Amino acid sequence: MNDIKRLKDQQRDKHPGFDSYLNCMTRALFTGLASFCLTFSGCYFTQKVIRTKIVYPLQYSVLVSAIVATGVSYKTTTTRTKACQAAWMAEEDAHTVLQEENY
Repeated sequence: MNDIKRLKDQQRDKHPGFDSYLNCMTRALFTGLASFCLTFSGCYFTQKVIRTKIVYPLQYSVLVSAIVATGVSYKTTTTRTKACQAAWMAEEDAHTVLQEENY
């Protein structure tokens, strides 16, 4: 499974939307990673600015930033991957997204 091009070629006949699904999932996972990095740094530096008024140890600002970033990243990745799955099911003949109430 390390050769993505060969995997796409194998699955192209059985699943016509597999190429777009892999691209969508890659974008979804990297969006989750980017949202973690941006949220962590934003939260951390915001706490650094506020830290002049509220005094607490540095380890707690890292912990709070990590927890907030993990939550935001999880929500972002989950939403994007569900959208990718719904799009792939819509391209398949056996499924339809119109039956789903969440999308």
